[in-house]
Amino acid sequence: MRESFPNTRRRRLLTYPLAATALAAMRAHGAGPGSAFGAGTSAAPGAGPPDNSPARQGWSMPSEHARHTRCWMAWPARAEVWGDQLAAVRQDIARLSQAIARFEPVSMLAQPGQESAARKSCGSDIEIVPMPIDDMWLRDSGPVFLADRQGRIAGSVFNFNGWGKKQMHSRDGLVAAALLAHLHIPAFRAPFVTEGGAIETDGEGTLLVCEPSIDNPNRNPGLSRDQLTAYLRGWLGVDLVLWLPNSTPDYWTDGHVDGVARFAKPGVVLVDQGLPEAVKFLRESSDARNRRLQVIELPRPDEPHRGQPNFCDCYLNFYTPNGAVIMPSFGQIKSDQRARDLIASAFPDRQIVPIRLDAIAVGGGLMHCVTQQEPAA
Repeated sequence: MRESFPNTRRRRLLTYPLAATALAAMRAHGAGPGSAFGAGTSAAPGAGPPDNSPARQGWSMPSEHARHTRCWMAWPARAEVWGDQLAAVRQDIARLSQAIARFEPVSMLAQPGQESAARKSCGSDIEIVPMPIDDMWLRDSGPVFLADRQGRIAGSVFNFNGWGKKQMHSRDGLVAAALLAHLHIPAFRAPFVTEGGAIETDGEGTLLVCEPSIDNPNRNPGLSRDQLTAYLRGWLGVDLVLWLPNSTPDYWTDGHVDGVARFAKPGVVLVDQGLPEAVKFLRESSDARNRRLQVIELPRPDEPHRGQPNFCDCYLNFYTPNGAVIMPSFGQIKSDQRARDLIASAFPDRQIVPIRLDAIAVGGGLMHCVTQQEPAA
């Protein structure tokens, strides 16, 4: 991992410390011993979910492909992050929100004072919710929603720390807790750090994660792989955690799984063709229900974006609103069509909607990174 910060327009370093942020969130929502925000007990090696975890209370993370109540997004807020690209990034966010709104409601968080600009750009179909934010990567800074068998909704808060303290976000560190409080639903603060882009579940007990983005001292110093596995099981309600190898992680996320492998349905996984170690691992793996995984290899665009080292050129970074797949397009006819055909075969009951979002992609992410689904009750 490089120690110097690359020259990039995305996620420029902000200088706000996060320690006070986490403490303020816990105090603001009455966290303490025995509360939903209380940290979990330590897990012994090989242990199951901790006793006070949401999994023990019947909560679990649904698959993204399950029915949604809405999609949550965030309006890019700070010129300090994006510089002269801020207007272009906002245009991409507005176009994406409008595309998703064809299939499910979209609610957009906006920094107080920026609501009118967000509303003007996104249109009347998009609900604007004022909330202090720094940036738009809500998949990572926002909560991960949970559901139980009674149809209730809750959320896990994973202590966002700027992708391993690479970028400090005083506001984004509070977004997950604030959004759950806004919705008046239970919040469970996890005793470790991760991001929504680092986790992928089939909704039937199997979780995919990549080693370097969770088992890493920049997020979870002093925690063993067994402890992290137990915590993932406890705060996501899964039975099996598959730790994918990734020897070439990107700098900012340390290798999120949404750039490596995604479930198309239980037992079927799409994987980046350019990551042979991940392909091999998945072909040799079975899921929580002991099904050998069917692996579909998805290529990348034919022409890399030279001179833009953080450009996200990964077709896997799609989002699945109700009845559709919103997938990346890069203006490359052959590779775009090849990826579309493979994704359409993996999702035969969904409408495939390619969108080109180059301004967002320059920042290192795409539509999956800037969305977070709220499951239907």
